[in-house]
Amino acid sequence: MVLNRKPMLLKNLAVYGTNGSKEGMQFVIQKEGDVMAAYTFPEPFAFDYTAEQYKTRREFSWDDDGYEEAIAWINSQFEERIEEWEAAKKAGISGAVTHI
Repeated sequence: MVLNRKPMLLKNLAVYGTNGSKEGMQFVIQKEGDVMAAYTFPEPFAFDYTAEQYKTRREFSWDDDGYEEAIAWINSQFEERIEEWEAAKKAGISGAVTHI
C-alpha cells in the first residue's frame, strides 16, 4: 500500500494538494477546476519536470468519496505497474528518460 487514508480537509487539499512516492512511483493529488485530479508517474523527476506522456491521470469527484477513490486508485496503480516503478527506481537519475 502506497497511501493510507488520513483525515484531510478538502479546503487544505484544494490549496496545497498532496504528493508522495514509494519504490519508484510518485503521485500527486490536486484540485483542478471542480474535480480532484490524481496522477502517478515514475521517479526521479518532480511532477513539473516529468513529460506529460509519462503521467497517468484520473479525475474524481471533489468530495470525501472522491478522495477515498483517488487513494484506492493510486494504490492499485502501484500494484498493477510494479515492474515499471521498479525499473524507474533502478535506473535512477542517470538512466531516466522521463524529463522534459
